[in-house]
Amino acid sequence: EHILMSVEIPLQNGAVNAHQKFNIQLGDNLLDFEVNYVGSYTGEPGWSMDISRDGSKLVSGAMLVPGCDVIANYNAGIGLLIFVGDDPTLDNLGTANHLCWVAE
Repeated sequence: EHILMSVEIPLQNGAVNAHQKFNIQLGDNLLDFEVNYVGSYTGEPGWSMDISRDGSKLVSGAMLVPGCDVIANYNAGIGLLIFVGDDPTLDNLGTANHLCWVAE
């Protein structure tokens, strides 16, 4: 029997959280997340994400885009990170949308 493991990654919104760092245990991996608001650079609001494990960067600059595995192109070997909900803005991150980890 295959049991699907899923965990929601806690994301904080608002200008005070425009640059946030935290770690979280996902399956066998303790991962360090760095999530940055990049709306001011691109003209479009958006969030980018870096993920490290034991000081080694696994994901760099992944954009939080709704409806997909946002780390699919990285071959990080840590499962899927599915971003669902509305397009992320500075004020709706983690409320109108959610980042969910799914074990592979």
